[in-house]
Amino acid sequence: MLSRARRFPVLAAVVAAVALGSCTAEETGPPFREVAGTRLLMASVMEPAADHLWASVGWIITPEGEEHIRPQTDEEWTLVRNSAVTVAESGNLLMMDRRKMDDEDWVAWSRDLIDAGDAAMQAADARDVQGVFDTGEQVYFACAGCHAQYWVNDPNQFRQ
Repeated sequence: MLSRARRFPVLAAVVAAVALGSCTAEETGPPFREVAGTRLLMASVMEPAADHLWASVGWIITPEGEEHIRPQTDEEWTLVRNSAVTVAESGNLLMMDRRKMDDEDWVAWSRDLIDAGDAAMQAADARDVQGVFDTGEQVYFACAGCHAQYWVNDPNQFRQ
């Protein structure tokens, strides 16, 4: 009886080419050129976006009454949405090989950040003030959890 490779030579050639091609792609990786280390990325990209998201909605209660903080114009809602996108995509940037601390918890925290940013983006698109506020909490917990695990132990471990 003939082997499958001998009975299906085209299939065998395709499987070999795909296997060989995927090995080459993994070895070389994408053509990224990291400009900022983890600390600089967080300070110049992630933190300003998260700060804008957090400051964009809220309530201040005083003896005189309540002040509602919320985007008022299309442009303000666009800025909230842009901040949410930046937060989400920062999670992807944190998983790049030179920034990634490990393949388990670091990746899980980064994915939490992506999920929170995506949820904030959807809330901004819906102009859902409470949704933006609630997703701000998700962003906070993703950041705080990661910092508690990695930053507190050695804040100097991250390249500028």
